[in-house]
Amino acid sequence: MAESIGLIERAAALLRQREATEPEPLPPARDADAGHAGPELVLDRGRLAGYGITMPSFGRSRTVEEFRLVKRNLMTQWSQGNLIADQRSGRFIMVTSARPGEGKTFISLNLALAFASERDVKALLVDVDTQHSSLQAILGIPGEEGIVDVLAGNRELSEVLIQTNVPNLMVLPSGRGGPHVPELFSSNQMAILMAEMTRRFADRYIIIDTPPCMASSDAAALAPLVGQIVFIVEAHHTQQVEIEASLSMLSACPRISLLLNKSDTLAGEHFGSYEYYYHSQDRESDALRPDKPA
Repeated sequence: MAESIGLIERAAALLRQREATEPEPLPPARDADAGHAGPELVLDRGRLAGYGITMPSFGRSRTVEEFRLVKRNLMTQWSQGNLIADQRSGRFIMVTSARPGEGKTFISLNLALAFASERDVKALLVDVDTQHSSLQAILGIPGEEGIVDVLAGNRELSEVLIQTNVPNLMVLPSGRGGPHVPELFSSNQMAILMAEMTRRFADRYIIIDTPPCMASSDAAALAPLVGQIVFIVEAHHTQQVEIEASLSMLSACPRISLLLNKSDTLAGEHFGSYEYYYHSQDRESDALRPDKPA
């Protein structure tokens, strides 16, 4: 018995000696979001309501419920990816349209808010519409730096990311436009940046608000890099020839979903009837459309 007690005492002494010489354990790894050095943004509920945007946490409106359905369809598409690479890229969802004024920013922001309302996933809203961005005005984003500055090597990603007061929602602004922007979006640096975001934000769906196909080459350049595309069709305005031409430009993406926007169909028959909610600041391009809508 005395021998056993002696062994226990010697083992305890050795354990105390080891604890005294070992370095202190590292603190638990922080979430990648905690390291961002960019600004923070408080979303103004009244300001958003003026643009027809409803935050899911403030009620179950028709718009909120319809975007929940859209979100579920996109999450199902992501989960059906056969390869791990497909599943990763499937979290990149590009939102675009044929022409300006068809509702892509409205859809992008509502989708981002819908994903941010989830318990198990988060959302990152990326604005790449440098020429006619309305996201900055809708959200009240200060400053003029964004993804363009990261691609140009002038800023780090963490410096331009914006954390909103919605815990699960971050925003990456577009930055200033210029003649060099199309080449930046089609460069290897863009692919590298998207791979970095895939790794860094493994629990986020990344929604990319992209310029219209018939007004910019950016959507075609980004199509091979994303896993899903939501293509907005404006009821009674988007032409069949515009849809066909746009889908041809986007054919490098394996999954393309069409979403009917601003339909006058009675609420509840299908999702996409947003004519009472969408706010358009510039509809000059409508004059260029043919007479026969799709």
